[in-house]
Amino acid sequence: MKQKMLDQMAAVTAAQYLREHARIKPVLDEEARLRGQLNKLKAQVQETRAQAEDSHAMKALGADLLWEGWHTRTRRQLNTELAQATAKKLVAMDKLRKSFGRKTAIQDMAKAERDRTKAARIKALQERLLY
Repeated sequence: MKQKMLDQMAAVTAAQYLREHARIKPVLDEEARLRGQLNKLKAQVQETRAQAEDSHAMKALGADLLWEGWHTRTRRQLNTELAQATAKKLVAMDKLRKSFGRKTAIQDMAKAERDRTKAARIKALQERLLY
């Protein structure tokens, strides 16, 4: 292949890689947001359980049971959303890996062609100088 064509292919594959990289960022942000919400919920649960242990009024009103029900539903919902975000991330990461592989392969091919052309020029120059 000609060097110009390889350089053009390298530019295209680099652009494709950057596009795939940009597509994965919102998925990673969503995953991080959900993990943060789960951690926040966990901290709230620990704090509330400590307070509920001391509060007989909460137990008498049944607020502790309502809280546990809400907490369980919320955790289940967040875990479901996190699983969906993780699945999207895995698909996007596969696409990103393939795009990176293509980009790297084309860059390697272009470099090898440049090196081959340079070596051929040096060899031709040496032959002219020696003969």
